[in-house]
Amino acid sequence: MTLSLTVLGTSGMFATAAEACSGYLVEWDGFKLWLDAGAGTWQSLRSTTDYRELGGVLLTHRHPDHTTDVFQALHARYLGTHGKLSPIPLWAPQETLDALSGFDSDMDDVFELRSVSGSERLELKGASLSFVHMAHPPITLGVRIEAGDRVAAYSADSGPAADFDALAHDADLFVCEATLQAGASWEGHLNGAQVGAIAASVGARKTLLTHLPPEKDHAVTLAEARAAAPSSDIELAEQGRRYEV
Repeated sequence: MTLSLTVLGTSGMFATAAEACSGYLVEWDGFKLWLDAGAGTWQSLRSTTDYRELGGVLLTHRHPDHTTDVFQALHARYLGTHGKLSPIPLWAPQETLDALSGFDSDMDDVFELRSVSGSERLELKGASLSFVHMAHPPITLGVRIEAGDRVAAYSADSGPAADFDALAHDADLFVCEATLQAGASWEGHLNGAQVGAIAASVGARKTLLTHLPPEKDHAVTLAEARAAAPSSDIELAEQGRRYEV
């Protein structure tokens, strides 16, 4: 079974002129999942695939830099020139679903709203998705996707106290947030050195740094991560690039 991940955005907190916020298109055996929908990712998605081919949307938590462009999809699926499309599943923690529905009451007319939690396993089109509660307020879920013998893991947002081994052990591709640089402190987030140490600990074969600090030199973040794990394969996630897992 094939598994790929296309990066739709890598910027933490807010989009920049060059980078959208967090978002990914994950594909296996023809199924297309939009994983997080931060600001700017809708445009990236449109340049990557036909949004009418999406099989579902998965949002890890309710913060705007991971969710706001889902409303672009809502309008397109409801008001596009092709007519109203059939609803597709939107998986998220219940409080995220509540927040989205509170903002636009049409959410459940365009999406099949489905709550997920850290205790669940989702069998989806031949792949198995499991969830881990991350160390980040509000309720935030990391995602592990197993498709055949391929494994991709995504940290969403998190501090160092989460169970990264459950999330990313032996992952072929580990996409991990790296919001901070050395000397900075912010509860619920990681710096590059911490990500490097985690990547080495879980045995990830390749790690992509994402949720990067806007208006900072990302080469610094990468250098910090590589210094902490010199034997690990660590790169900056590249917007628009498709990674075969």
